[in-house]
Amino acid sequence: MRILIIVFAFFISTSLSAQKFTLEGIVKDQESNVLDGATVYVQSISDSIPIAYSITNKNGEFSLQVNTEDDSKAIFNVAYMGFKPYLKDINVPSSKALNIGVVVLEDQVEELNVVSIIGKAPPVIIKKDTIEYNADSFKTLPNDKAEDLLKKLPGIEIDLDGNITMNGVEVEAINVDGMRFFGEKNGEVALKNLPSQVIDKVQVTDYKSNMQKFTGEESDSGTKEINLTIKKGKNRASFGDVKLGYGTDDKYQVNTNIFKLIEGKQLGLIAGSNNINMSRGFNALPDAETSTGYIESDFVGANYTKGKWNETRVNGNYRYSAQSTDNEQISKTENFLPDLNYITDSESSSFRDTDNHKAGADLKFILLPKDKTSNNKVQLSNETDFNANSSTSGSVSNKISAYSNGDLVSDYSATNNTEATSYEFKNAFSVTPIVGTGRDYLNINLGTNFTQGDSESETHSQNILYNSDTTVNQDQISDLTDNSTDISLSAIWSKEVFTNFRMMPEYDVSINSEKNEKLIYDYNENTAEFDDFNEILSSDSKYITTTIRPALRMRYDYKYFRFEVEGARTTTYRNYKDALVEARDFKKEFDYLTYSGRIRYRDKNGYKNINLNYNQNVDLPSANQLQPVADVSNITHVYIGNPNLEPEINHDIKFQYQNNLAFNNITISGNARALFVQDKIISSTITNTDLNKYTTYDNINGDYSFSGNAAVSKSYYNKKTNLNLNLRLNGSYNNTLSIQNAVTFTAKTTTFKPSFSFRYSYDNTLDLSLAYSYTTNKSVYDTNEFNDNEYFVQNVDVDTNIFFIKNVFLSNKVAYRYNSRVGDEFDGDAIFWNVGLGLELWDNKATVTLVGYDILGKNNGYRRIVSDTYIQDVENKILEQYFMLNFTYKFGRFAGQNMNVGDRRGKNRRSGGRSGGGRR
Repeated sequence: MRILIIVFAFFISTSLSAQKFTLEGIVKDQESNVLDGATVYVQSISDSIPIAYSITNKNGEFSLQVNTEDDSKAIFNVAYMGFKPYLKDINVPSSKALNIGVVVLEDQVEELNVVSIIGKAPPVIIKKDTIEYNADSFKTLPNDKAEDLLKKLPGIEIDLDGNITMNGVEVEAINVDGMRFFGEKNGEVALKNLPSQVIDKVQVTDYKSNMQKFTGEESDSGTKEINLTIKKGKNRASFGDVKLGYGTDDKYQVNTNIFKLIEGKQLGLIAGSNNINMSRGFNALPDAETSTGYIESDFVGANYTKGKWNETRVNGNYRYSAQSTDNEQISKTENFLPDLNYITDSESSSFRDTDNHKAGADLKFILLPKDKTSNNKVQLSNETDFNANSSTSGSVSNKISAYSNGDLVSDYSATNNTEATSYEFKNAFSVTPIVGTGRDYLNINLGTNFTQGDSESETHSQNILYNSDTTVNQDQISDLTDNSTDISLSAIWSKEVFTNFRMMPEYDVSINSEKNEKLIYDYNENTAEFDDFNEILSSDSKYITTTIRPALRMRYDYKYFRFEVEGARTTTYRNYKDALVEARDFKKEFDYLTYSGRIRYRDKNGYKNINLNYNQNVDLPSANQLQPVADVSNITHVYIGNPNLEPEINHDIKFQYQNNLAFNNITISGNARALFVQDKIISSTITNTDLNKYTTYDNINGDYSFSGNAAVSKSYYNKKTNLNLNLRLNGSYNNTLSIQNAVTFTAKTTTFKPSFSFRYSYDNTLDLSLAYSYTTNKSVYDTNEFNDNEYFVQNVDVDTNIFFIKNVFLSNKVAYRYNSRVGDEFDGDAIFWNVGLGLELWDNKATVTLVGYDILGKNNGYRRIVSDTYIQDVENKILEQYFMLNFTYKFGRFAGQNMNVGDRRGKNRRSGGRSGGGRR
């Protein structure tokens, strides 16, 4: 409440002292054509900082709410691709409105001796299908990383699992200067290690594959990608930081980053170690979320990149990581089966130590024609990845089950120790020539993947059955060796048959070969050795799968519409042979047709994007699901396959809607999905009175689901304040069929989740974000064997950062969770509060922060899982309360300036007055 009072006080104080007015007008070119999508913005006359911005609508109109504070003048700017920047001084009107009339932009003509300079870039520019944010226009804290910057941008959201969306659309890839950073598609290293202050622009566009970028093909992914551009002075930048932290209970973290960018080259080195459950990176103040188990991590990485996506380039990277994980869990499970209800109490503990080496190389050569006027060119691409992993793990578990009346049924205990190694080598080579004026192209890909795995394990298990007064023991050691080879070849030819109509025949073939040797030895009481070979559980198999898929896609573009259809015939041959158990052998051929279609509408600027997609997907049964041989490796759960299984066919219909009302700084998005499943492959389980399970597989019809969401985001911006509002509604309905104890039943599950988020920042002094969600879940069954259930979950997250007394700041991260269905054994609610008190030193080159993790000690590791046949409450071992002192030192230069020199409020870093001010 105190935070909200401060926010409203700022609103009131700025309103009393500010000079506010509405600025309106129309932007046209020299031929009096209105310009839709031009960025119009106003800068402060005193320091050239942007104080308001807007985007022209389809009529070329703009309307800005301008707050000039005490200034009597302001700088008016218009930016539009292909036109000269427009700049003009305006006087603050005495009234509340100023109509500037028609603004005429001149065509941009390259002149060798004329350079256009704009003192401060506009906060947002829209370039057709790309939204570009100017990073300096959005407030960040001294130790913020790229991830923190993204959270402050209008329309971008990052959830608790780290998933990133832009106006509700999934972000599939993160690039740095157009290149993958450390070879990662998801950009985790970049997001958690790049300082926010070194980022110049954040560009959001439709996700494209490398082939689509090279050929100029439009994206068909339905997802987004983000490109982070780095500030450079004469194309050079070097920067880094050293971070140290030590706290109570011997908690520690240390991290070093060094990055260098020269003339299109990237060089990065990262290293770190911690025992506060971080895989890599450094947390000045951890997020307010439960961290399960205890994890100690060490990591080292190096990356070298030269060249961008549209030129010859090379990337090499290496990453090493070591983790030691310690977990403990207590659970209570209520099981609901036809004529059989029981409760299981479990306790388990486990550990896992791993060492992982990853290396990758990405080489792309672009061959250009000698004739400069020709569109012909060829791209040769080769991507190689190597992964080596070794691990040692162990577990101890105990499960006691009883009927609902309290009678004991079974007492199961098990221990396991395993040592394993694995290696993987992947290579993908492709050649893509583009020929002719119609940009026809051919793409040929050859992929290879080789893996090898070895493991040795020792298992001891005992199951005491009270009904039959028997005890079943299983003591074994096992040696497993897996080798697999994947070879695939694909070719696609894209040919424009006539204007705006393309035909794209495609042919794919793949061969997968797996060789598996599993040798299991039972404990021999007579010899006191593991020398009793278990032929039933052992295997010596070879499994070959061959798939052939010819396909034809046709596409027609008409104005703002695109129509696509595709048909394919897929034939898969499977041949499984086992040298030990002949009954496992089988040969199987699957031959099926698949179809897909798409209708897309996109306006000329890419503001409005509407898609309707249909896909028919086929999922084939696995080898284990087909083999009619009992797998008794688990003495409490036996599996047996069904050789008569049919492939599962999914009919998937999706509707997507995106509309960027840039004129009003509003974005509306939504999607709806309907999924119908034919011949769904399900597990059919029989549980006997001793609670032993016997599972086979079957096909069933009647499964379908509907889901959708709608989102609206609105942003406000001026010189001192940024405000983002996001409202989202999610809902789903699932009609799910299951078979348990030979009874077929249907569960109709409905979920509804409204959510709201609010972000506000004021003049590098206050930063506040608030998120709230409410989820309801209701399941109704068509049988009296199960009770209908209904529950709700609430989540509240509040992050605040306040600067006071010069360079002292206070950060808070608070999370509240409530689950109405958590049982009496555990708490249904939990509150998590992390606090950081920091001080900037040495002209903002260093920061000292005292962090309190879970300072209330109220966090818990409780969670509830609800399914058709059980409700489970779980308590996990979690990272507990600690206090830590963190020190960060930043060094380097970017954009021709020393890193972070000057007062944090920017007074020493900003150019006084106009200093070039956009003049030519």
